[in-house]
Amino acid sequence: MFKQFRAVLSNIFLAIGGVLVALFLLEMVARFLPPPFQNPESMADVCADQTGWRGKPYYTTTVATGDIVHDLALNSVGMHDTEHPLTKQPDTFRILLLGDSFGRAHQVKESETAHQVLEDSFNSQTKLKAEVINSGVDGWGTGQELLYYRNEGRFYHPDVVILMFFLGNDVKDNLPGRGVTVGGQNCYMPYFVLNGNQLDPAPWLYAPGLTPSLGQSSWVQKSLSNLLGSLHHSSRLYNQIEPFLVTPPVKASMLDFYIGGNKTFDYALHLTVDLVKQLHSEVKQDGALFKVVLISPIDLVEFSRMNATQRQTVYQKLPVMKRAEEIEPPNQMLVKIFSADGIEVLDLLPLFSQYMNETSESLYLKGDKHWNVAGNRLAGEAIYHWLSSNGGKR
Repeated sequence: MFKQFRAVLSNIFLAIGGVLVALFLLEMVARFLPPPFQNPESMADVCADQTGWRGKPYYTTTVATGDIVHDLALNSVGMHDTEHPLTKQPDTFRILLLGDSFGRAHQVKESETAHQVLEDSFNSQTKLKAEVINSGVDGWGTGQELLYYRNEGRFYHPDVVILMFFLGNDVKDNLPGRGVTVGGQNCYMPYFVLNGNQLDPAPWLYAPGLTPSLGQSSWVQKSLSNLLGSLHHSSRLYNQIEPFLVTPPVKASMLDFYIGGNKTFDYALHLTVDLVKQLHSEVKQDGALFKVVLISPIDLVEFSRMNATQRQTVYQKLPVMKRAEEIEPPNQMLVKIFSADGIEVLDLLPLFSQYMNETSESLYLKGDKHWNVAGNRLAGEAIYHWLSSNGGKR
């Protein structure tokens, strides 16, 4: 009996060994195959374990957006900014900006970005020695901004942390499965999960082929997701078979604010609000002030400027927008939600709308729909006046 057991055990180990050898050989072969993805790549970014992707250190290129052409240069940590040592100089007031492409603002020169306008405003109009650190990266969601703050941003010892929240996509950008392609391979963001309506403060790794969690989950599911997600980071074999495993991405859009009844969007909104609150809590624990700046897409700004006749034209093309007369506007709703948690919010929509009404000057680039030079200048100056007037500086 014992001999039979040993024989069975030996056969099992031989089978496992054979499988491992086969996988090892396949892994070696996979490393000589061309990259599996040929879709457009993010040239200004690199894969990053903590955030999925981030700016490529010392990346340079020429950017042409409409009539604006300039040389883009990222610093040693991939920021569209000058260099900032971790050690804060004495008597320096430090502001850390967290954000996405509106924060990075690669469409304009670094000297014309909102963060540089903000820094220049403090240094030219007050006796305060201010330093503004811009950590914006294209495509980042609130979860990635939280992870960046945890693992890097907090070590700059900022006095104020400002979350540049873009209404156009920051809610949906916290849903799992988002990534960028670098070197022919996909880099996925770690994502957060609500479990029983409570935020799990530790991120999950996305694993292609495995259904991501959108609510109730178990530690077994999380362990498997993190195991496969870690494997995806290092295995070329996994990368090669990924095209056969890809599932349709989880979708939601800003229009769901108006449509209503989309459980995925409702989940994403709840998740996003909890991520902002978590970020607020961690910044507060570090002894810094936390604030939110709400950025509205040009479509929402233009809609706010329309008269009744013009809105009827919009309703004919997008009937769902008729609900805009029945529900609280998304920007006002988020101001109310964040303020209830003690978070100070600057909503740029009224200011941008008023400025465009008075000057007829556009603040957004055509086609690209990011801020132009005037938009960045107005945002930077508005944030400066807001911080100066409400005690945002120490």
